[in-house]
Amino acid sequence: MPSLQQAQAAMDRMFDQAIADRPASDSSRLVAETFRPRLQALDSCAAAEAGDAVDCIATASAGIDSRPQLLRLALVGGVWTLPDQRDVPVPAPPKDRVQALLRERIAVQAQQQADPALRARYEQAAGTLQVQDVRSCDVASDRAVIECTVRAGDGNEHGEQSMAFVRVDGQWQNAPAD
Repeated sequence: MPSLQQAQAAMDRMFDQAIADRPASDSSRLVAETFRPRLQALDSCAAAEAGDAVDCIATASAGIDSRPQLLRLALVGGVWTLPDQRDVPVPAPPKDRVQALLRERIAVQAQQQADPALRARYEQAAGTLQVQDVRSCDVASDRAVIECTVRAGDGNEHGEQSMAFVRVDGQWQNAPAD
């Protein structure tokens, strides 16, 4: 996995190439330097489905804005690079993993219920809910997580909710609460 410094070096090389391809003027270079992306954190890194690539959520600032974004880094000749970022698919946890994480989340919520009847309903739901679909995954705009719409039901009732995930050591986990 790339370090934050290696990812920043890859970002700098890509940015420097983009600047070199533009007409040179002192003011254009000054503006470009002002908006040079600075990586602040690299999270949720895991091997991508595409060869020697790694997908990470990078929190980057450019100018005054700071936001998380998905970066695909590829190891080429022993150096981390940023291949074309336009068509990088947002990774999504597999349905069976979301099933386990949803049940884990509901079990935690059950333990927080003071009313025994309500706690029993949560515990029953944790055992019977089935994830039917995981879709519309994207990097959250305000934190380094992947948010997905999850459709689940127990046979009689169905519903959708947004769930947030991170990858820890390549494994999908529920994202910590805000």
